Amino acid sequence: MQANIFTLAVSLEQIAAVIKRMSPEDRKQLLAMVPELVTDVIQQKQLLDDTVQTVDQLKQELLEELDGQLLSLDEPFLEGFTLGQYLELSDAEREKLWDKWGEVALEEIEEVEVHPNALLA
Repeated sequence: MQANIFTLAVSLEQIAAVIKRMSPEDRKQLLAMVPELVTDVIQQKQLLDDTVQTVDQLKQELLEELDGQLLSLDEPFLEGFTLGQYLELSDAEREKLWDKWGEVALEEIEEVEVHPNALLA
């Protein structure tokens, strides 16, 4: 016996709409049928938790380097911006800057040791 299977193009938006209308019991059944969904969520949560922990650790290390003194908003920051000007940028503007800065090869940047209390010449 031969069965014909017809496929229809279904968008992710359509699938999401169906899942939103499901009862909690149906969602449990779906997760039992597709355990990869649970695995993916657990992995994403772990990645997010690890990222938050890394950011917290970096903040602590920076504060230790600065002897607990936070930078002034007038402090020169990056590429002609003060810290205050940088923080006033929209997320989209910051993203553009970081994309641009990400294209620079770190090996080409001259590293200079500067004390946190150093003044510009």
